[in-house]
Amino acid sequence: MAEVLLGVSGGIAAYKAIDVLRLLQKDGHRVRVVMTRSAQRFVGPATFAALSGRDVGLSLFGDETAPDYRHLEYAREAEVMLIAPATANTIARLAHGMGDDLLSSVALAYPGPVMVAPAMNTRMWEHPATRANLATLEARGATIVPPGHGVLADGDVGAGRLASPADIVAAVAAHRPGGDLFGRRVVITAGGTREPLDAVRYLGNRSSGRMGWALAHDARNRGATVTVLAANVDLPRDEGVTYHDAATAEELGRVARAAWNDADVMIMCAAVADYRPRAVADGKIDKSGAPELTIALERTEDILARLGELPRGGRVLVGFAAEAGEDGLRRARDKRLRKNADLIVHNDISRAGTGFGSEENAVTLISSRGETESGLRSKRECARLILDEVRGLLGETAAE
Repeated sequence: MAEVLLGVSGGIAAYKAIDVLRLLQKDGHRVRVVMTRSAQRFVGPATFAALSGRDVGLSLFGDETAPDYRHLEYAREAEVMLIAPATANTIARLAHGMGDDLLSSVALAYPGPVMVAPAMNTRMWEHPATRANLATLEARGATIVPPGHGVLADGDVGAGRLASPADIVAAVAAHRPGGDLFGRRVVITAGGTREPLDAVRYLGNRSSGRMGWALAHDARNRGATVTVLAANVDLPRDEGVTYHDAATAEELGRVARAAWNDADVMIMCAAVADYRPRAVADGKIDKSGAPELTIALERTEDILARLGELPRGGRVLVGFAAEAGEDGLRRARDKRLRKNADLIVHNDISRAGTGFGSEENAVTLISSRGETESGLRSKRECARLILDEVRGLLGETAAE
């Protein structure tokens, strides 16, 4: 996680910086806030101090009896500098290298990645001076998080609304070089496939997709470029993650194979049906006069095994094994070898409060590096453990 320096400048959107702060903290980042004098007219610094648990930078000058170098101290501590909202005035001062307050002085002293989230009236946003100033910042390496379109504070409708806090935080994750998965391409399958019986019925499973979603969220926060192949998942989708829907085992296998060549890590978290109906009925199967129904099933493709047969090329392949008890753990160990996976995540479905649809999990990580038991944890915490192991495996492949 990163040390984020959050600069807040003086616009009505300053209140949204509170949500940006909370989302950054939710993702595990430490945040220090620096405010311009104008920003303090919209949100009191006590709010940011209470939420961040740290003093808020307000003035370039501290105690008049002693020298003050907080702009240098803040610049040394930060791993990412984020200015949200960034007014037209603040953008102009940054573009022209001014350092007449604490925020602009820190920006001059800070050598790392700078992210700017503009917020202003549409006419100010479209003014040639603002466009030129933004182009200058981009040419220097700053990342611009573009504003949205909608109703503005003065009642106008147009571009200039501050990007959503979720979009801003996702941009921080995607552009943070300090993340241990920065530059890596991670593909994750999630959810459960559904194999149609007729036009309205299907064979399916109870997978909710929560574990795959947690993995995607953490991988994004660690700087990876994340793609999720979603099999029938009804959960909110993270900003900064690319999603492709694949309802059946056949569809999921096809998109997984297509994603393989561009992936550094392939995590097969989805619960894929082992069997599907040999024939799919047209329309709806009529149950009248038929006390029993026999359905012929056929095996689906073993996607994990198929990927395990492909040239590895330094990629890390992760599979999941939902099994029960000690026999299940033994089968999970065997599964890693049979399917040529680098890591198998054993999920003990016999344990109360874990498994499909739950908020918690208890997993055992099985790889060439050994075995690690998680104990009962939230799926977010399990995701971090899994990606820690993936990072170690990536290091091993890089050293070969």
